[in-house]
Amino acid sequence: MYLTANLDAQKIENAIEINRSLLQNENQLFAVEDGKLVLKTIQPVHFSDKKVVVKGLENDTVIIAQSVPGAYEGMIVKTEQQAAREKEKQSTTDQSALK
Repeated sequence: MYLTANLDAQKIENAIEINRSLLQNENQLFAVEDGKLVLKTIQPVHFSDKKVVVKGLENDTVIIAQSVPGAYEGMIVKTEQQAAREKEKQSTTDQSALK
């Protein structure tokens, strides 16, 4: 059995697709600024069962990649890059102490 379908699609400028689980209050999501979580108000444009297309984020905005249970505005967090740098710095400090 085959199906032929024509879909109407719309090009949306300055939008990003994220997991619906990242949405807070249907129009906000957590971003990281100065090592803390802040709620950013965004504009949902299209919902699917697991994803949502949103507008309203500035370029280079760092958002969380997974839902964090118990997350709250002002919660102190580290990005993966910050954690890797700290781990490398700690490793270098430990090696210096052994010499």
